[in-house]
Amino acid sequence: MKYKALFLDMDGTFLDFAAAERGAFFKAMEAAGAAVSEREYRIYSAVNEGLWKSFERGEIPKEEIRSQRFGLTFEKIGFLKDGLSVEKDYEHFLGEGHELIPHARETLEFLADRYPLYVVTNGFAAVQKSRLRMADLERYMTDVFISEEIGWQKPRKEFFDRCFERIGGDLLPSQVLLVGDSLTSDILGANLAGLDACWFNPAQKTNETPARADYEIRDLRQLKELLGTAKARR
Repeated sequence: MKYKALFLDMDGTFLDFAAAERGAFFKAMEAAGAAVSEREYRIYSAVNEGLWKSFERGEIPKEEIRSQRFGLTFEKIGFLKDGLSVEKDYEHFLGEGHELIPHARETLEFLADRYPLYVVTNGFAAVQKSRLRMADLERYMTDVFISEEIGWQKPRKEFFDRCFERIGGDLLPSQVLLVGDSLTSDILGANLAGLDACWFNPAQKTNETPARADYEIRDLRQLKELLGTAKARR
């Protein structure tokens, strides 16, 4: 393969964000004294996803996600509580969520022996670093690029420009493959920055966006097949 490095999204690609989000929500709400069900969780999840999409489009700053997601949820479910106080507990519990996507570790072990691996994520820095550490994934990574620290977010080309500046050397976008599950963040970002893109799509969703994936996989083990011709690093 032509690639000299891999950019890897984490949430929904190697780390099971859905499981972490669900667990953190119920723990935070229990700490707030609220009895909630799957209905309230689905409302929160939709609110949270909508805010993140707005952030990706550059419509709101990242801090507005933190300040608004529980307040907006509480308005919808009729819970009289300060959203910011619950947010603090939620981020703590979210940072403890380190469940892996099936076959993530064996795939990372295989890839790390062959390529420099770089995390590219929009998540909150403290939360993402905690989850990577608790999942023991840091040891596979050459570096971790988080939008909060980079100053730009996926899918902006500037995010990836900063990544390459941090890497240094003569690595070109055309020599990097990005692997991610989000069409609007990962795959579109790769398109805008001139990287090849591999869409991790275990749910077999239909792509109804302008984003274009060069490859599509449903199981992380397929990366071993896709990139297995590369020689191990010495």
